[in-house]
Amino acid sequence: MSIINTNLSAMIGLNNLRLTNLGLKQSLERLSSGLRINKGADDPSGLAIAKGMESQIMGIRTSQMNGEDGISLIHTADGALAETHDVLMRMRDLAVRAANEATLTSRDIMRINNELQSLKAELARKSQAVTFNTKVLFSGGYSGTNQQLLQIGPDNGTNYRLTIEIWAMTNSGLFMTSGTRQANWLGGGSLLISNVSAGAATTGTAVGALSMAWTAIDHLNSAINFVSDLRASLGIQERRLGHVIDDLKAQEINVAAAKSRIWDADMASEITEFTRLQILQQSGTAILAQANAQPQNILQLLQ
Repeated sequence: MSIINTNLSAMIGLNNLRLTNLGLKQSLERLSSGLRINKGADDPSGLAIAKGMESQIMGIRTSQMNGEDGISLIHTADGALAETHDVLMRMRDLAVRAANEATLTSRDIMRINNELQSLKAELARKSQAVTFNTKVLFSGGYSGTNQQLLQIGPDNGTNYRLTIEIWAMTNSGLFMTSGTRQANWLGGGSLLISNVSAGAATTGTAVGALSMAWTAIDHLNSAINFVSDLRASLGIQERRLGHVIDDLKAQEINVAAAKSRIWDADMASEITEFTRLQILQQSGTAILAQANAQPQNILQLLQ
């Protein structure tokens, strides 16, 4: 049947050309952005899944930063403790020297006592002076019930938290002021490693310089061991944080790969599709022109 009011061939060709142009538009959008999903209509469920993975990835990256900040805090504490070790070693050398009563004069012992006093004051100062981001590290704020938590995971839960513990490094924390003998040589502002006898705080008995020096050696050994144990504890915590960060990096890579498969465009595939649609557009345009020309054949019937 020959008709001119309704050109079905042209309508079919126009509809196919419209679909081809829509495909070209989407293909151009993907090629220009590098993304397979540019709006919700492209893949609604894929968009929801990919965005959930993206939030996980961002949380994982932030957790890595938290862990690295924790390692920086531990490095700060360990650096200060290395110097504390040196101070305690010097104090122990002085105590050993003070125990040599056969060759030292009272003035020699007084000089030793003065240096011990100065070093003790420095340790007390450091316990309040070493900070990380204004937080004091050695005053007891990171020990006992005051242990601080690091968020090392992207979600809420105890498995995503790690405790940082730093023992108090005050004179009391170093076992330098507890007990009668310790109070005599490191308490009350005086070391009292002197050739002048001093009354014990509670017994009223005389404590000689030699006995004080011997006691100082024992207590300084305890303090050195305490600092060594703390540095070892910090080393263990740093190693654990290192493993946590390695796990987080591996997790980030795998989640990012899963998200990419949903979210990112396969450029080779999109270029192939774009080329196919271009050919269809050209052929569709040519066929539409032919379809529009068909009703003109009716004119020949009028001749």
